[in-house]
Amino acid sequence: MTDSLQKQILSLLPSENLKKEITNKSWHFSDRDLLAIAWHYAPDFDARVALLRLLEQQTEGDLKAYIRRIIETQRQMLAEFKSSDARSVFELHIQETPDSYDERYLCSSFEAALKMIPLFYQEYDSAKETDRSRYEITKRRVFSGGDGEPFAEDELGSLTLLPGARVYSVDVYSMSTKPEPCDGECLHCALPCVSAHEILFPCFTKNGDAVRYTDLSGAISYGVVLQEDERPCADCYLIPLDSDVMYYHDFENVHDAHQHIPAPLVEPIAPEELPERMKKDFEAFRSYDLR
Repeated sequence: MTDSLQKQILSLLPSENLKKEITNKSWHFSDRDLLAIAWHYAPDFDARVALLRLLEQQTEGDLKAYIRRIIETQRQMLAEFKSSDARSVFELHIQETPDSYDERYLCSSFEAALKMIPLFYQEYDSAKETDRSRYEITKRRVFSGGDGEPFAEDELGSLTLLPGARVYSVDVYSMSTKPEPCDGECLHCALPCVSAHEILFPCFTKNGDAVRYTDLSGAISYGVVLQEDERPCADCYLIPLDSDVMYYHDFENVHDAHQHIPAPLVEPIAPEELPERMKKDFEAFRSYDLR
């Protein structure tokens, strides 16, 4: 694989501190690691498929065939999700910000759901699309009640849109079921394996660090890292600063609130960068015996 493609893929990692540590330690990633990074951190569906095509061109053997299957499955999923008939509806969820109310609308087709989004903003002048706006579309099966029609779960798949109606991801559940047995590394499941592949990153945090972390919605959270050593890791073990154990200084039970956040989403920050309401809780916890 060329150095330029590796750099392009690693540039997708959100954490600047992690990227610096990768460079400082000349950290090595396997082709399988780079595939998983491209899968998880590409900015949208089209960019993800484009990167997978580049990876396919620069890999060989089983991995090359595996990447080709992923691309084809993604193409088929998008087409299948967009297709409509009399027995399916599309449930559109609109959130202009991560904290906004989840507005929901039933639409007869994927195209109708897309048309509803600008109509929503026209109807509600106070609502504005921002870079943190997200749209989730759930495709559902309609039960007609006909004689002999069997029971079936109604949720067929989901698709996430970014601002400007850019497709971020799509999943048609009947096409992404993991066969048994599967160890997550078999290169035969198309989607589940790349999603489950564990990527180890160099340690770039210290015990007691204040951190900021985000998710797809753009929601920003803050926490305190707890770690025993500096071993390579896939995620960071941290305590959210907005948790009850922090608010009430219930530090004896702090581990009950822990979360495992993927390392690329975590950014160490100076305590002064924490929101005012969290600084005292953070300092109180740092004064406690960190365990």
